[in-house]
Amino acid sequence: MIKRGKYEYPNLTGDYNLIDIQIRKDVMDFCKKRGINKSKLIEEFYKSILIRFRDGSLNASGGYITINILRNPITK
Repeated sequence: MIKRGKYEYPNLTGDYNLIDIQIRKDVMDFCKKRGINKSKLIEEFYKSILIRFRDGSLNASGGYITINILRNPITK
């Protein structure tokens, strides 16, 4: 559970990854220019993986996943 100030988010958690600092900076700049919410982008990516795994299409596609990163709710 995340608590920020007087607000509580019982169904949210942080996911922290170690990545190269230049890649992180470039992605931050890209997301800022395109109005992309990085949290929603990661959430939609994870959902796509789980949905395709559960319906069996992940194995059939050889692990390839395609998502539209400029659609709602990913873009602001």
